[in-house]
Amino acid sequence: MSAMHGGHRTLLPAALLLCGCLSYRPVTLEGIDRVRTTRLDKEGIALRLDVRVANPNRYRLKVRDPDVDLFLDGVFVGKGHLDSMLVLQPRVTRTYSVPMHAELDQGGLPAALLGLSGLLKGYADLRVQGTVVGQAGLLRRRFPFELEQRLDQGHH
Repeated sequence: MSAMHGGHRTLLPAALLLCGCLSYRPVTLEGIDRVRTTRLDKEGIALRLDVRVANPNRYRLKVRDPDVDLFLDGVFVGKGHLDSMLVLQPRVTRTYSVPMHAELDQGGLPAALLGLSGLLKGYADLRVQGTVVGQAGLLRRRFPFELEQRLDQGHH
């Protein structure tokens, strides 16, 4: 019985620490500083987004499990995937470079036509929307977001 009582004493500090982490304040996606298209072909699109994010919490958040839809000139291109782990630093507003890609929907024809359209116009309008999970230890929150940015030919 004494051993079990001692086990409760060791769990209490861990539980209090966990409760401290549960004081969560919403993360804010403040905007896009830059978008670079690193690839656009019949297979898909690869982008590097420089996004400004404010994490007011006292702990780092790992960004996981994206459910992201990419649109180019208002047409669905495909589901976006993060190419590397993103970790939001605590109590700071910072710009993060986020590499991502999407495999084209419906065999790539719509996006290939949009790429041609973008060449003719000199720009394309990118919209990224969906959710990602922010995780700190056992705490997990799903964050909705939506971003829009014009991709100029000179800035791909």
